[in-house]
Amino acid sequence: MNYIQRILSYFVYIIYIVFLQLSMLNPIFLGLYSYIYIVFIIQIPVYEKKLIVLLLSFLIGWIIDQYLNTGGMHAFSSTFTAFFRLKILKFFDGNNFIFNKNFSIYKLFFIKKILFIYTLIIVHHGILFILQTIHGIFLNKIFIFKIIFSSIFTLILCMILFFKKNI
Repeated sequence: MNYIQRILSYFVYIIYIVFLQLSMLNPIFLGLYSYIYIVFIIQIPVYEKKLIVLLLSFLIGWIIDQYLNTGGMHAFSSTFTAFFRLKILKFFDGNNFIFNKNFSIYKLFFIKKILFIYTLIIVHHGILFILQTIHGIFLNKIFIFKIIFSSIFTLILCMILFFKKNI
């Protein structure tokens, strides 16, 4: 697949994930937030240029911000997560992904995959909920529990998407 086709496929996938996020996942789930758009950041291939990953992550966060009127919180947290994605992968898999040109998140062992995804979700949700607290959207003494339980819920949805993709 050439460069333009790959970028166009990313844009189509962004539209799909944003539609899924805004139409189905935002209006429901009693206090548990599920930001499934993080699956896009997780699934971008590791060989993709870092600037492209950061721009696409910013774009998906910015689109969510525009629809939810959240003032850049999603854009910042998704860009921050994309920036540290390879460092977190390096922590869980060592340098194995650097030497393998065909590396995919799907090739990780199950427990490493779960830990990698959950760490990215925790980072994303932690940054997002801290920004929401600073912004004053909710002032709650138990926002750590919101981060943990919302991250678990998002992890479950991400794993459903991952297993669906592998079938």
